[in-house]
Amino acid sequence: MNRSIALTPVLLSALLAACSTGAPARQDKAPGLVKRQEDLKALEIKQKSFQATLIRLDQAIDEYVTALANRGDQRADDQAEKLFNHLRREVLDEGPRPKSPKGTAVRRKGYVFAQLKALAIDGTYPDRQAIALAALGFSGRADVMNDILQGARVEDPYVVDHAVLGLAILRSRDTPPHVLAAIAENPKHPEDGRVQAAWALYRVQTSCLDQSEIAKIWARHLGPMRKELPPGVIVTAIRGLGLTTDPENAALVVPMLKNPTPRIRMSAALALGRMNAQDHWQDLLALLKPQESVQNVRLSARKALARLAGNHDYGYDVAAWQKVFERDSKKWPE
Repeated sequence: MNRSIALTPVLLSALLAACSTGAPARQDKAPGLVKRQEDLKALEIKQKSFQATLIRLDQAIDEYVTALANRGDQRADDQAEKLFNHLRREVLDEGPRPKSPKGTAVRRKGYVFAQLKALAIDGTYPDRQAIALAALGFSGRADVMNDILQGARVEDPYVVDHAVLGLAILRSRDTPPHVLAAIAENPKHPEDGRVQAAWALYRVQTSCLDQSEIAKIWARHLGPMRKELPPGVIVTAIRGLGLTTDPENAALVVPMLKNPTPRIRMSAALALGRMNAQDHWQDLLALLKPQESVQNVRLSARKALARLAGNHDYGYDVAAWQKVFERDSKKWPE
């Protein structure tokens, strides 16, 4: 049995009017559907805009890292400072608002920063997550440390390395040293990433009032683990112990003066000077003798000796250096 359809007077009138004129019935979109479509369009514009922002950030970060690699050159140093300031402004997104496309809302301040924070903990798109992790380091905000830190604990080395870069740039004194040490010590992680993790740990050390925990890691690297680590990690461990300025660490550094890698010998010499390791002037003096053929190593030894001698420089005159330290040693208490 078929049910009959009862038409309301209003609906019946509309239907008869359409039939009498031959025009199709007007089908206006529901207000809710229109609003939904407008919101989706605005969201799509925002997503495209943010994707372009990510690309710009990625390019600027690459340029910044290149400038850092050439630090010491005035032009590179100036470029690094300029890029750092630019990246901080871009990440925090607190400056003047860019003009929004016609018909869309003006993007609120801090929109980019909020999106980066969300993306940093979302592993759906690892490439985007990696950019966000590195970029957040330029914010200078302590509250992003944990967001970046979780990225250093994932399995994807690409994401991990970007998180490590973010931690190195942020330099939060609250960064757990063991997380970066674990990456530097991991034989399965790519060597460049291990070296970068050690560098990040050194950067964190420069912001710490108490360096003892990190110094223990460097001591481990120069002690039982020294044969298992890449040369770049060893160099940073030497620099890290030098940063403590504690002559008690000199015994770990002195053997590095005979390492076959010139960079390691250079770092060891400079670290001993920084520690004011007076008892090891003869070890440094050996690097000024003919058997040391690398000029940069000899220069580093000379700088260290000058530091031990109260900033008096006797060039490469071995006899002069020896005379000074033998004379001064008679003044030192036994």
